[in-house]
Amino acid sequence: MTPALEVANLNLKSPRDTICQNLSLRVMPGEIWGILGPNGVGKSTLLKTLAGLRPAPTLASIELGGQPLERWPRRARARRMAILLQDQETGLPLTVFETALLGRHPHLGLWDRPHHGDLRRTLSALRITGLNGQRHSPSQALSAGESRRLSVALVLAQDPDLYLLDEPTTQLDLHYQRRLFEHFVGLARKRGKAVVMALHDPTAAVRFTTRVLLLFGGGRTVMGDSGACLTPDHLTALYGTDVVAAHSPRGLVFDVF
Repeated sequence: MTPALEVANLNLKSPRDTICQNLSLRVMPGEIWGILGPNGVGKSTLLKTLAGLRPAPTLASIELGGQPLERWPRRARARRMAILLQDQETGLPLTVFETALLGRHPHLGLWDRPHHGDLRRTLSALRITGLNGQRHSPSQALSAGESRRLSVALVLAQDPDLYLLDEPTTQLDLHYQRRLFEHFVGLARKRGKAVVMALHDPTAAVRFTTRVLLLFGGGRTVMGDSGACLTPDHLTALYGTDVVAAHSPRGLVFDVF
């Protein structure tokens, strides 16, 4: 099976620190990866590099669907991969529906109009994010949480093979956090989509991801199965504060001590 995303020999630095050294990872269809680390460690920078929004170091290799990332034409790349940034706003005076429909543009020709399938996928994305009833409203009139859900709806409408998500549930209430996490789990399990998301909540990570990459700073990383890597010892070292685990009916719950 061809990896959805494969990275080799990636060395990244920020102005303040080394993010990773000689990082190699393989994201397979159906896997959900979580990237965790303290504030400022470089999670967003890493995601942008994986998406091709930042240049990768010369000796690094990043492949999308078995082909070097730089060989993918822009529109073809957008059909295979979508990225959700932390502050993702179109800045355009569009309705909620028109904004979500932007996710279908990579699938259209230059002069094509959206067809029934595009409209159906967009409406489905709005239903999943709880915005269908506001589809005719101006997108700029939404609250911060609703705007975040609209950004998620846009990448869902895009329907790629690989989702790169930077803190997808930030500003969302508990209901929508769980709803969207469970939806991405369903996309991975039922449709073989691959998901890589930066997260701050280790409880969500152990519950909704299959594998994790921990960024400690100074180039130190740990990766592997979520259940094996997300331990109180690792998390205490990761965040610089004592972390404890408790068992609940839904699995482990982490908290600070």
